[in-house]
Amino acid sequence: MIFIGLFLFIAFIVIALNVYNHSNLAYIEEYLQKNKCEEYAYSKGSYKAFCDDSFVEIKNSFIVNLDENSNIFKYEDIKNIEINQLNLIINGNNKIAFKEKDVLDKFYNKLKNKINK
Repeated sequence: MIFIGLFLFIAFIVIALNVYNHSNLAYIEEYLQKNKCEEYAYSKGSYKAFCDDSFVEIKNSFIVNLDENSNIFKYEDIKNIEINQLNLIINGNNKIAFKEKDVLDKFYNKLKNKINK
């Protein structure tokens, strides 16, 4: 009987954490849509998106605070970008991690086009 109670408690915790995480992701996606961000991808625990005048990275964490968990790079402030393994390096010291090479290449090329305009 104790094992059944313990199992139900653990199952409840796992379900509650999944629901909470889903609400975080929905909040981040709503923020991106509200700011008219296009072509966003979720990789390595963060959303990366192209907005009207900036490139945005929003990290997914247990408590989503967009002021602390996001990096916003205005296109006119980006001086150089480079690829180092599966990371996009912006201005020499800001590292944006990607999981797949093709997604990284796609974002690199699009970002390069945006800053060259």
